[in-house]
Amino acid sequence: MRFFALETDTAKIKQSFLSQDEQEKMTVRYHGFRFFMTFIRNAFFTLIFLAVGIGLGYVGLPSFWLLVIVGSAWLIFIFIPLLKAYLDWRYDFILITTDKVIVVDQSSVFHRKVTPINLENFASVSVETQFWNLFPFGKLYFSLKEGTGDSVRLQYVPNVDQVAAGISDCITIFQRRKDLQRHGAPM
Repeated sequence: MRFFALETDTAKIKQSFLSQDEQEKMTVRYHGFRFFMTFIRNAFFTLIFLAVGIGLGYVGLPSFWLLVIVGSAWLIFIFIPLLKAYLDWRYDFILITTDKVIVVDQSSVFHRKVTPINLENFASVSVETQFWNLFPFGKLYFSLKEGTGDSVRLQYVPNVDQVAAGISDCITIFQRRKDLQRHGAPM
């Protein structure tokens, strides 16, 4: 389903970025802890908003204005960031193919950023643990060759070691295939 810029059907996004002879190797969705951290923070701020609302009620602010002020503030500062965090967690993914890595960031209903990175542009792939490696996710870093773009850092990638190994394997196979084509040897 498509709603403004939000595409909930990941197969449509995948299909639009795959060429005819390209194959999908791996699709990685972000870990649920990504949303959980934002949820906990916003739950804490909701309690603060409730306390402020109750305090303003005891001061004598009319109920209508109390609901309008506290409700509007909660909507802007709590609900919208929480919705954004949910969409980030639920619909963002990394697609690894035989020719490229595609990072899909659907950060809101009105904004989607799709970044395809050709495997020939990778300089290195590295990983880093998060939260002392207590959870099965980490940070994934792509260093790109000079002049091809900025480095990419992705957090809360589940089984980050396996994902990095999969990307490295795809890069190696891609480079070997290109070398064979350059030197005229049949594939």
